[in-house]
Amino acid sequence: MTRRLAVAATAAAAAIILVGAPLFGWVPLIRLPALLLAPLMVALLAARPWRWSARDRDAIAAWTPSPRTIRIATVITAAVIGWIVLTRFRSGDINAVDFTVYFDRPIYQTAHGRLLLVETADLPDFSHRSQFAVHAYYNLLLLAPLYRIAATPYWLLALSVVAVALGAVHAFRIVRHLSGAGLVAAATAFAFVLNANTARTLLYGFHPEVLYSWFIPAAIDAALHRKRWWFLAAVVAAATVKEDAILPLFALSVTLIAVVAVAPRDRWLYLAAPPVIGLANLLAYYAAVLPIFASSSNPVYAAFWRDFGPTPARALLGMISRPIDVTGRVLTSGFPRVLLPHALLPLAAWRWMIGIVPLVVLYGASSNSQVRDFGIYYSMVIVPFLTIGAAFGALTVARALLVRESEARIAAASVVFLAALLVYGDRAGYSLRPWRTEVSATRRVIESLASEPVILVQSALYPHAGYDARVVLLTHETLTDPRYTGAVTVLAPALNAYPFGKGELDDLAGHGQASGAAAGIILARRP
Repeated sequence: MTRRLAVAATAAAAAIILVGAPLFGWVPLIRLPALLLAPLMVALLAARPWRWSARDRDAIAAWTPSPRTIRIATVITAAVIGWIVLTRFRSGDINAVDFTVYFDRPIYQTAHGRLLLVETADLPDFSHRSQFAVHAYYNLLLLAPLYRIAATPYWLLALSVVAVALGAVHAFRIVRHLSGAGLVAAATAFAFVLNANTARTLLYGFHPEVLYSWFIPAAIDAALHRKRWWFLAAVVAAATVKEDAILPLFALSVTLIAVVAVAPRDRWLYLAAPPVIGLANLLAYYAAVLPIFASSSNPVYAAFWRDFGPTPARALLGMISRPIDVTGRVLTSGFPRVLLPHALLPLAAWRWMIGIVPLVVLYGASSNSQVRDFGIYYSMVIVPFLTIGAAFGALTVARALLVRESEARIAAASVVFLAALLVYGDRAGYSLRPWRTEVSATRRVIESLASEPVILVQSALYPHAGYDARVVLLTHETLTDPRYTGAVTVLAPALNAYPFGKGELDDLAGHGQASGAAAGIILARRP
């Protein structure tokens, strides 16, 4: 067997497992590194780098992908991560919270004239009001027309994948422009997609913060290439993600000051416009939008920093007055874990890090465990800075240790790529599980209950239950609500039980009977 044939055969086997294992349930869990290591090792053995001459190393280090190669790689990468996200969804591992409760169904409601209405949430205080009472998710309004064309959660899953894929392209362009090293730039693009922080965000389903991974690199890319209108468009787009866009936009300006030689006539645009737009967005939300939709001017997430003060302003003052406490919290937060998939290399490229210091301090000092741990989607805001910073950190370290530039580039590219692929820092990297029959049958079960006025649905099945007004999220509150007395409850005991404990769900299921429409689904009647 020739070396090329061995590489092709191994890659084909990995592709078959990637597609076939979730569909046919061959194994209960596959982690992406385990799937990719075999073809990578075979390719490495086939390339025999120990036999490369100095000329070979120079040629490899000087390589840069053509525009056509970039387009093909982007499509393939998007297809692979799209398949993984789809598999996550079809396996029932994307819970209704936050995906369906706060984004999918509110966008559907917007398409029918009810502005980002949250129907039933896992937390009672968030139910029956607009999401604008919580956050300024302006860009979600732009998705409502898509739900008029076809009401489906796949719009949001696809948007997440597209945002990450395009963010990776911009990261490639930034590193190639500033370093001239196409090989390192290509490794950076793959690291942007593969690292555990990106994986954790994508496998959560959808959260608007994922759009920062597209708009922030797009703004840096536009600034580097002096495309003023594209820069302004990317900044405004970032501001529409959320009211806290002031933080990544401030980081954007600081980064441009640190790494880009900006002409004096452009400073107002590249350096001043992002934080000014971000601040205006923040003030407009608090002054004009929040009072319309919320009963209190104090945002609900103010409790995330309650240890320092009851309101955002007082919490900020409290943090400033207690720098030692804040420093200790940040150092023991999840931020070091976030750095691990980047091999701590951003620390060697401090210019890419200084802009995110306020954000890291704010999150790291939070009283909320998810925020403080940079869990679920919270780390995604800083992924562009960390990934690009890791590339330049790797080049800095490699150039200090190796004499030849070609060897430094090859070493830097290898470390950036392999760290993102192999180092998780936790168990949050890409993985595939078998598709569940309960998920595929949910809509059919709902249709079989056409005569029921209300149907309470377990959160793991809720994303697949459609948009019928009769379908209500099963929570502790809806389970005891007198309005739903006698309602049928749709359960899948083998899937995620949140917001119930596993024992609670099993107890509910024990009073029901198996659905005739699908294996694994239990129908119980609420007393």
